[in-house]
Amino acid sequence: MSSPTSSSSTSRATRRTPTWLRRPTIQTLRRLVQLGVVGFIAVVAGRHVVLGDSVPSPEAFCPFGGLETLYRYLSSGGKTISHTHLSNLALFLAVAVTAVVARGAFCGWLCPFGSIQEWVHAFSRWLQRRIPPLGRAMRALKKRLNPRAKQGAYVGPTLGQRIDRALSYGRYLVLAWIIGATITYGFMVFRDYDPWSALLSIAELQVTVGTYMLIISLVASLFVERAWCRYACPLGATVSLLGRFSPLRIEVAESACSGCGLCTQRCPMGIDVAHAGVVTDLRCIGCLTCVSDCPRPEAIDLRLALPGGAPVAAPASASGD
Repeated sequence: MSSPTSSSSTSRATRRTPTWLRRPTIQTLRRLVQLGVVGFIAVVAGRHVVLGDSVPSPEAFCPFGGLETLYRYLSSGGKTISHTHLSNLALFLAVAVTAVVARGAFCGWLCPFGSIQEWVHAFSRWLQRRIPPLGRAMRALKKRLNPRAKQGAYVGPTLGQRIDRALSYGRYLVLAWIIGATITYGFMVFRDYDPWSALLSIAELQVTVGTYMLIISLVASLFVERAWCRYACPLGATVSLLGRFSPLRIEVAESACSGCGLCTQRCPMGIDVAHAGVVTDLRCIGCLTCVSDCPRPEAIDLRLALPGGAPVAAPASASGD
């Protein structure tokens, strides 16, 4: 028989251990994938710093470089623009296929810069819990922008949601500018403005506009989750457009929904999942946080909408986290 002290210690240890570590879930898998991808890029970048051009640059693993060089490759018989390689084209093709099959899953599971922004925002939440005045100020701001309506009294998007939605079109403007300017001038016009490129080059101590964009993006992520992804990422814009053809979608069963709004609160892209019914929003990154965090598993699920048939539950349905 265990002693009271032993039972108490076990109970405290259990409370301190995050749920996603105690019980494997779809979010556990997603976090492990994110760690693996960021770790891989970090190793590649480190080897390039130490060994120089004798090993591949981390830029060779950027799928957006494939889109930037696509026109040059097709119009010149196989040539690529500076700083891009055939590997960029191959990765862009893989990302495009992934988007058509699984919407924004690349952004939610594999994009290293998106993962880093998530971790920055998680650090912000950690600070808010430990610095009460900061936490109260953030909650007051969110309440002012997104006042929570009483159950059954939904009157449309809040001020914060309308602002967020309007700003989200910025990434399509960035994408259009990059494609047009790259075709016109024949080089990577976005490279000096790209925060991801700046992060990869940080060991070279080069300061570009991208360096300031990196700082702004990470600071903004303290307040808005995945700020760069929401408002300025050209690759995310490309993935979202291709994702329109995906048969996968999140569906909310109104008959089973309690109206708690937790799915909307937890969405890292600010989508009003609770009132969407069927989530086909171009901002969705397929992270499945809304599915895994719902207290009623039957209320929301990942569905496969087969052509000519009723939606069916997808095999990758997520359990609670």
